[in-house]
Amino acid sequence: MEEVNLSDEVIEQIKDFNNRELTKEQNALINKLIPNEGLKENYEMYGLCKERKHINTSDFWCQICESKSFQKNFKNWTSGNSTVDEFIQKAQLKAKKFEEILEWIEYNKLENFEYLAKGGFGVTYKAIWKDGYIKRDYKNDKWIRNGETKVALKCLYDSQNITTEFLKEILKLIISLF
Repeated sequence: MEEVNLSDEVIEQIKDFNNRELTKEQNALINKLIPNEGLKENYEMYGLCKERKHINTSDFWCQICESKSFQKNFKNWTSGNSTVDEFIQKAQLKAKKFEEILEWIEYNKLENFEYLAKGGFGVTYKAIWKDGYIKRDYKNDKWIRNGETKVALKCLYDSQNITTEFLKEILKLIISLF
């Protein structure tokens, strides 16, 4: 994750702008203050984060602030497999929008399993994730759960010997969906 902080001076000049309705003068100032095209594009689309120190990477999503929240929570869960844990943690730190978040889901958080198909790598089921995925409650500045969510589960053959390369391919697939 490349952390880019805007200076306090830049923040002070743009903090009250409506990033989606910039005047010509404001746009000229943004062009002068934020020379990086990618950052400027993100600012114009998503604005500043709630802390008003970083440019959001998606609607209501600041990769820098959210990754710090994830890091604080790393000690509160484990899959039991350090390779999987590290993979999920890295994915969480790289998430540029909430759709890219990966989480470890405990088996007891799932219900209503139904067999779907058997393939070359394993068996696929569908189930209900009782708590659902996390989302940000911006009013109270905390994560909350979405509630019951349908999920697809893939039980992999020989999953105890899962490799980092395999997990990277899974991540590419997940990110390409969004």
